[in-house]
This record gives sequence, structure tokens and C-alpha cells, in this order.
Amino acid sequence: MIDNLQPRFTAVAGDVTGKAKPQTLEQAAEQFEAMFLRTLLSEMRKSVDTMSSDSGMFSSRESRTLRDFYDDALAQELASQRSTGIADLLVKQLAPRGKPSA
Repeated sequence: MIDNLQPRFTAVAGDVTGKAKPQTLEQAAEQFEAMFLRTLLSEMRKSVDTMSSDSGMFSSRESRTLRDFYDDALAQELASQRSTGIADLLVKQLAPRGKPSA
């Protein structure tokens, strides 16, 4: 039997006026940081792929797919740690003035 997968992210709805609550802004900033890091990893991989041969051990389509999954998970994990500071800067810039971000 296959167990249901639990989503990693829980959506937090905004208020009636359509303004995002700080939690939503925090989540969006973290997701943006993950997307940025994923793009960075992808571009780094492209530069390595151009230098490697097509007959190498790790040049199969399956290994590239698994590597992409790993890069996605790695980018999400790095973003959740907020070690780059991108999400924090986004929250600081996008949070309503005069209100603490969380």
C-alpha cells in the first residue's frame, strides 16, 4: 500500500483585503530563495557538464534526472536554513512599514 505524501509547505491564506500575512511573506521569500539557489546549482552543473564527456559514468539521462531531484532538495534545504540571507532581505524590503515581520 502506498502512503499519502504530506506536502512540505502549508499554504497560509491572506486576509480579506488581499494583503499577505507575515507568515505568507516569510514562506514566499523562502521559496524564492530556493528557486534562486536551484537556478544557481543548475548553472553550475551546466558548466561541469560541458567539460565532461558523453561516455562518462554519470552521463546517463537517469543519473541527470536523479541529480536534478537532489539539486531541488538541496536548494530547498539550504533555503530553509536561510544561510544566504536572501529570504531575510526580501522580507525586510517587502514587509509593510511599521510592522514587525514576524
